[in-house]
Amino acid sequence: MDMATKQECDKYAAELVQRFEDLTRWAIANWPNRDSPLLSSDFNESRREIGRIAGPKLGDGSPPDADVPDRETQQYIDMNPMPWP
Repeated sequence: MDMATKQECDKYAAELVQRFEDLTRWAIANWPNRDSPLLSSDFNESRREIGRIAGPKLGDGSPPDADVPDRETQQYIDMNPMPWP
């Protein structure tokens, strides 16, 4: 299987983002519960995920860095901040 070129990846990312924004506009316009309307901000988490897909994961057509750990596959993620000196 051939690797995608940077131009192909950029085109895909732009279309993915455009289609997502079209979907969110449709969802907001057609939301049936008028007492609790959808807002564009309701889709912020999804936008971040789309950004991960269309950004670092897609990259420039080359495989992602193997030495960068994936948070979802790590057994332990340190959530404690470092102490002040």
